[in-house]
Amino acid sequence: MRLHSLALAAALAAAAAPASALVLMQSQTVGATAVTDFSAPGQLSFDVDFRNTAPVTLTFRVEADDLLAPLAFDAVLLAPGTGFDVLGFALHGASFQSIGSVTPQFGGSIDRIVVGSDFANVYFAAPEFLGVEVGDAFGPPSSKTDWTLSLAGLTVGDTFRITVATNAVPAPATLAMALTGLGLLGWSRRAGRATSTDA
Repeated sequence: MRLHSLALAAALAAAAAPASALVLMQSQTVGATAVTDFSAPGQLSFDVDFRNTAPVTLTFRVEADDLLAPLAFDAVLLAPGTGFDVLGFALHGASFQSIGSVTPQFGGSIDRIVVGSDFANVYFAAPEFLGVEVGDAFGPPSSKTDWTLSLAGLTVGDTFRITVATNAVPAPATLAMALTGLGLLGWSRRAGRATSTDA
């Protein structure tokens, strides 16, 4: 009977405990760029006030409630003085499951969005000088939709990174091809030099 009471008390305490959400472990910024984390259980949410064009990388630790369903993602990104021509997102350890709304705050429009499993580039028709709402950062009532991320393969305590850049991030395959091309170019120059010195 006592064991049953202890188990019931533990279950009630666990139910009453606050839900655990993503934990921002590290924020890599340059200069006065500021990051504010608003993440909640099952929700990746942050604001970045860009004061320059340097990328921002955020590292998050996964908690139990973040693994129950696809992770909703939204953000408010305030533009540097030069504005945004493009916004690039790169994921390391997670992947994009769906792309939701992107709303320029200065009245601009989106030219196109290019998406891969671990990157997304949002191109603007004209520079966005105020800021951009990614997903539904301000909540209902709204016709906007959050982006979603897959944390497949991650467990509690694992980390993933998201980089937000004020320029396009290359697709990993494109980057691999570029590095391979540079390697082959270097090898062919070296092989050509060896052949000319042998003559």
